[in-house]
This record gives sequence, structure tokens and C-alpha cells, in this order.
Amino acid sequence: MGAMDGIQGMVAGYLASPNGQEAIRKFLSSPQGKDAIDSYLSTPGGQQMARLLLLRALDGLNIPDEVKGQIRTALAEAGT
Repeated sequence: MGAMDGIQGMVAGYLASPNGQEAIRKFLSSPQGKDAIDSYLSTPGGQQMARLLLLRALDGLNIPDEVKGQIRTALAEAGT
């Protein structure tokens, strides 16, 4: 278990670094990355994660509260 913890820590550290974040950005914007995202979002777990991320991002948007409420309602209904 100790070796796995060490590897996971190294991976987490790399992903948190500027180089790791750039690597992630490049992958996600590539055709393979887009395919991976589409594949993940077609799963129930991927759809649930997308709803959670959208709800979180919604709080930071500069749009009327009424519109935010409508989006929250639509996301909640889509999750049932």
C-alpha cells in the first residue's frame, strides 16, 4: 500500500503543477480528449458529475438569479 500512496502522491503533485495542468488542458482539447469526455458524459456517473460541476460553475456566473434558478431546476429534473 505504501508504494501506491507514493505513486498517487506523485501523480497528484504533477497534476497540480503548471506542467501537469497544461498537459491536461492539451489532452482535453485534443480529439482523443474530446472523445474521452463524450464517452464519460454518456455514462450515468459522468452525467451526475456534469450536473455537479454545472451547479458549482453556475454560482460564479454573472447572470440573473431567476435564470440561475431555472437552470438549477432543469438540472435537478434531468437528474431524476
